[in-house]
Amino acid sequence: MKKNLKISILSIITFLTICGIFLFSLPNIFSTHAEITVDDANVVIKTAQELQDFINDYDVSDNDESVVLLNADIDMSGYTLNGTIGTEANPFSGTFDGNGHTISNLTFDFSNTEDSSVPAYIGLFGVTANASIFDLEISGTTAVTVANSPNVLDIGVLVGSAENGTSIENVSINSTLNYIDQSVNNSSINENNRGIKTINAGGMVGELKNSTIKNSFFRLNNSVQENAMSFSLSSIFRRDAKFGGIAGAITNSSVMFVVSMPFFDIEISENFAGTTYVGGIFGTISQGNSKVINCVVEPTISVSNASSNIVYSGAVGGYITLPTPTRNNISYIYYNSSLSAFGDSTNYSSNSTITSVSDTITTHLDAENHLDARDYFTSKSWNGLYGDHWDFDNTFIIEGNNISLQAFQDEFLVRVATSSVSLDENIIILLDENGDNATDNELEIRSGYNDTVEINFKFNANVSELIGQYYSLSNLTLRSGETRTVASFSESGNEYRLNNVRNFERISMSSRPVNDEDIYTIIINGITNNYTGLYQLNIEANKFVGIFEYRLFDKNDNLVDEFAKTECYVYNKTGGNQTSPSYTINDITYNNSYTVATNANTRSIYEFRGWYLEGGNDDGSDLALNETSDYSNSDLNVTFGQGNFALTENFVVYAKYVDNSCSLNFDFNEGVERIVISTNENAITEIGSISVRKQSNVKLEVYLKDNYTFDAQRFLAQFNTFTGFCERVDDGSNPLYFQFQLDLTQLNDPSFNDQLNLTFETEYNDTTDWTMIWIIVGSVLGGLVLIAVIIIIIVVVRRRGGGGRGGKISKSSYKNMYY
Repeated sequence: MKKNLKISILSIITFLTICGIFLFSLPNIFSTHAEITVDDANVVIKTAQELQDFINDYDVSDNDESVVLLNADIDMSGYTLNGTIGTEANPFSGTFDGNGHTISNLTFDFSNTEDSSVPAYIGLFGVTANASIFDLEISGTTAVTVANSPNVLDIGVLVGSAENGTSIENVSINSTLNYIDQSVNNSSINENNRGIKTINAGGMVGELKNSTIKNSFFRLNNSVQENAMSFSLSSIFRRDAKFGGIAGAITNSSVMFVVSMPFFDIEISENFAGTTYVGGIFGTISQGNSKVINCVVEPTISVSNASSNIVYSGAVGGYITLPTPTRNNISYIYYNSSLSAFGDSTNYSSNSTITSVSDTITTHLDAENHLDARDYFTSKSWNGLYGDHWDFDNTFIIEGNNISLQAFQDEFLVRVATSSVSLDENIIILLDENGDNATDNELEIRSGYNDTVEINFKFNANVSELIGQYYSLSNLTLRSGETRTVASFSESGNEYRLNNVRNFERISMSSRPVNDEDIYTIIINGITNNYTGLYQLNIEANKFVGIFEYRLFDKNDNLVDEFAKTECYVYNKTGGNQTSPSYTINDITYNNSYTVATNANTRSIYEFRGWYLEGGNDDGSDLALNETSDYSNSDLNVTFGQGNFALTENFVVYAKYVDNSCSLNFDFNEGVERIVISTNENAITEIGSISVRKQSNVKLEVYLKDNYTFDAQRFLAQFNTFTGFCERVDDGSNPLYFQFQLDLTQLNDPSFNDQLNLTFETEYNDTTDWTMIWIIVGSVLGGLVLIAVIIIIIVVVRRRGGGGRGGKISKSSYKNMYY
């Protein structure tokens, strides 16, 4: 078991090691290049003569690792080259930065060389190894004349043979290739060495081996025959001829994100002995690691074949040879051609991502009939393989409905403005290239591709103190199509710096003192289409929090911690009243005005004494904000940043309320039903005390019980020391109700000691009318007496009547008496 485990572990390690070696052996398809400056370069070329000298003397100079900078557009008309940059013996292994410039009308002449001296690799660069070539355009006509041609010829407008890690990026070829071989009609040439056995010819590179071409063009004007790549294949070509819009032959290399629009005019004579391979991107391709991905091809291929030999002609490639690229390594290709994608794909099973389309690269109609030009290249069905994409921000650009490379644009425009603030003066002053204030405080900066752009500004001296206090630099936005935040600002001490936002890593910021002023510079390193448009330096108002509340103090001016929160309140007068013990404004900004007010419940014992700013004095004590002793005005007007509110932090303002109460002591007898005082919420029904605020005209109402009287004058006599202290208002028509107005402001006299005793004495008054009652009672009693008298008289009379008959009683009467 342990033995098997060890074998498994060793197998995994071996596998990972092999994978690592394999990965590191791949060409770098995601290569990037740094900007080259004049100071960085070993060789700076800015004239045709300098370019001719550099090329013709290359083979005898030690320039294999040079850093070459092209510093101007160069027209080589009238100059003849008899060498190339890099040879088989001394390949170019350095860096060539075209710097967005163009070399046009190259002429190579090798017709006067000895038989053994004819170079096998012809182009601006003969042979490159681990070289980097970028931001270069070749235009016009590239003419090549040879005699005593070698057995193998690699020829390309840019490079004859690009080998061993060469990276070609952002290169545009707009050039025809005229090849003339004088050995065809030269009878003095040895018959065995009369012609080339194999030719690899490409619009960019003759043969691409272990290298990369990315983000590049080969484009010809296919409407003019003279602008074609013309080759006559006769007996001098004894074996094979491979032609490709990008490369004649591709081996273990990558071609990604290229546009190829070649025009081939190939004439094959009857005595040609080889096989012909023609394709819009490559003639032949081999090896598993080779890739042709994310490409657009629109070739015009004209082949006139008078021989009986085979011609493999395809819109994308001529022939896929063994060993073939890994499946899907040739994919996501759009081509416009009547030809099939490949002249022969027997060895390779292509997939549906290689698509024939009817619309052309250079001509797109409206959206109803064709894709928009940009959409044509960024369609999700084919864009983004291997995490890469058609980059229209930094690499490609759409002009009208044409696609091209940004590296060769004439100029990029950067405009700069500042956001407005609520001030009469600009806080930020933009500076022009001379260091002067920019006209109308706006800038327009024009630059070439990949140039460094500097945006200089300073703060207005008159309002500079507002920066960092009431205003801040917030962010830098780019308004181009859609608004994007480029970077945000952060303050460190009195200095500002940029917090870079993703995808804008080229932008940085620096500062320097000039004449006692800090000059800030925003630096855009390497301008591209992604960095053009309107830049806006945005200023935002710093927001502060203002807390407005009320605080209660006792008679000794000590703060009272516990108090009834509902007795007093503050509110925003301009925003509507509210009854709360505090009011908070969360977004106070400079130079804006606010009005707050305070009030107290009408029954409150607390009296407003003014507004105070907490800690507003230099010694940290609270600052009184009222300039008058008239505390009746409870409004507070705040203009933030001005006067007492020239603050740089959050603040607290409070309305001061003081306990200005006295005790009213009530003493009354049973004749008082209730006493109502306007400063007390509940009626007084029991003897005791209440606290009231010392204020004028407190209404006191006394309600008596029935049959009780109250001597108001005697009550007022208690206060004869203070005339007018208390007066009766009731006119006396209702003896059970009395109303008084108490002028309590007189209780401020210290002799009162904040005490006022109020005694209410009542008298019972029986006002019942007994007359009727006595009449009724008398009537009843008289009646009863009268009735009694009548009965007595009747009895007496009857008795006297019986005795008058002599007292004789009949016999029947006696009888009745017994019964």
